[in-house]
Amino acid sequence: MEPGRFLIFMFAAGAVHSAKTSLEIIPGNGDVQLGEKAYFLCKVRAGGEATLTWTDPEDTDIEDSELYTLRHIDEQSKGLEMTLPDPQAGGIFTCKGDFESGDTATAQIKIRVVQRPKFVTTMEPTKEVVEGTSVAFDCQATGIPPPTVRWTFGNQEISKIGDGGRVSVLANGTLVVKDSQPSDAGVHTCEASIKERNETVVMVVSLNIKFTPRIELLTGDSFATPIGTPAQYNFSILAYPPPSVSIAWKGKVFKGDDIKKVAQDQDRHTYSFEFTPASQEDLSELLITAANDQGSSKKKVTLQGDTQGLGTGILVLIVLIILLVALLVMDVFCYYKRQRGLLMYCRNNILGKNSSGTGTENNGKMLSKSGKSTVVNVSGIEA
Repeated sequence: MEPGRFLIFMFAAGAVHSAKTSLEIIPGNGDVQLGEKAYFLCKVRAGGEATLTWTDPEDTDIEDSELYTLRHIDEQSKGLEMTLPDPQAGGIFTCKGDFESGDTATAQIKIRVVQRPKFVTTMEPTKEVVEGTSVAFDCQATGIPPPTVRWTFGNQEISKIGDGGRVSVLANGTLVVKDSQPSDAGVHTCEASIKERNETVVMVVSLNIKFTPRIELLTGDSFATPIGTPAQYNFSILAYPPPSVSIAWKGKVFKGDDIKKVAQDQDRHTYSFEFTPASQEDLSELLITAANDQGSSKKKVTLQGDTQGLGTGILVLIVLIILLVALLVMDVFCYYKRQRGLLMYCRNNILGKNSSGTGTENNGKMLSKSGKSTVVNVSGIEA
C-alpha cells in the first residue's frame, strides 16, 4: 500500500473508532448560580457500557463532599450535583469513560459561577418630604457579573432628564433629589439588570411632596355670566395633602357639597361651583380659598355681565339685512338688463302693465291696444 493511501486509511479508521465511543454532558450550559445546587448528567452517547468518572478543574477525581455529590444512574450515565459558594470555583470539569472494549472517551463542560442581580438595600415603599427639602434613595445591588443600576421616572431614565443636576444618580446607585419640587412627586423605579443573561430586578418607591395649595383659574381673573341664568365656574388646585376649599360670594361662604370635585390627576384637583346672579349687584366677585397643613392661598374672580346673547341677535339681524339688500340689487339688475326677476313679475302681474299702453314687440312694429300692427303707407314705405 502506498504511504499516502495508508495515512488516509488510518485517519478514517480513527474517525470510525472515535465515533463508536463518545460521551455527552447535559445540560450544555455551564452557568451555575452562586450558592445554589446545579446538576449535570454525563451520558454515554455511543460505545456501550462504561465506567464513568468526574474530575474537577485540577484534574482530580471528584468524590462526595460539601461541594459535590455523585449520583450513579446506570452503566451508561452518572450525575454530578454541585454547590459552589465561591465565584472563583468554576473551570473545566471533565467526564471520562472507560469502555469494556478498552477504549476511552471524554466530555468537558466549562462551569461559570454566576449570580442573579439582587438588591442589598431596602427602601420604604412611600416617602413624604416637604417642598424644598432634599431626599436620597439608596438602591444598591449585587450580582455576577455586577449589574447595571438605573433609575426611571415617568417612563424616562433619570440620567437623561435635563434638570441642571438637581436630580442625579450616584455611582453606587443612590438617587438624590435636591430642593424637591411638586413635579418630583410620583413613582420612582430602581432597576438592576445583567444584560447578557437578560436578568432584571425592580424596586419602586413613591415620593410625595407636601406643599401649599396653588389655585389655577382656568378663565383668568374675570368671568362673564348672564344675569338670571345658572352659571358654572371651574378651577383647579395643585396641593398635597388634598386641600379644603371654600368660596365666598354675596357675603356667604360656600363649601362642602356646594363645591363639586369633578376630576383629580395626582396632586391636581379640579372643582366646579354653580351659582345664579339674580341682579347686577350680584356681579361682584368670587373669593376662592384653598388650605391644607402646609398653608393656604386665595384668589379673586371678578364677575362681569354677559352680553353675548344680545350681540348675537344684532349680528344675525345685520346679516339678514345685508342678504336682502344683495337680493334686491340683483333683482334690479335683472329687471333693467334682461326684463326678468321679481320686479318684472310685479310689473306684469300686479301693476297690470301688459293690459295697457302700447308695446314695442312684434319685431319692433308699433302695436295698438288690440295687438294689431298700425301701418301707414307713405309713397310705398311702411311707417
